[in-house]
Amino acid sequence: MNTELRKPIGSSINLRIDGTTFRVDLYENPTARDLLAKLPMTLKANDYPGYDEKVVRLQIPLSMEGAPPGDEPLIPEVGYYEPGNWIALYYGPIGYWPGKVPLGKIKASVEELRAIPDGAPMTIEALK
Repeated sequence: MNTELRKPIGSSINLRIDGTTFRVDLYENPTARDLLAKLPMTLKANDYPGYDEKVVRLQIPLSMEGAPPGDEPLIPEVGYYEPGNWIALYYGPIGYWPGKVPLGKIKASVEELRAIPDGAPMTIEALK
């Protein structure tokens, strides 16, 4: 695990899904800062078949400035996958993948993330 990529930025976001709100404490990196600058947004959270993650496909890519070549997500955690242009909510180990950047630590259990319905609308907004 690269701890340099996981220093707190001091900003948080909320993910609102089906009446439940999850807080994400963002990490200090240009990708997380770019996400924060693009909020709010409402998109759909989908299951990613074969992996323990929910994915939220973005319409506009996030910055990869200074990004690592890849990352192995912590569980639970939120990250960005550049080749697919999606935000992922990880609730199980998926191993190291090129193009992944950690975005923040999510305050949710593995069970809560797994229970997010496929196709559920998700609103991502800055925490005020």
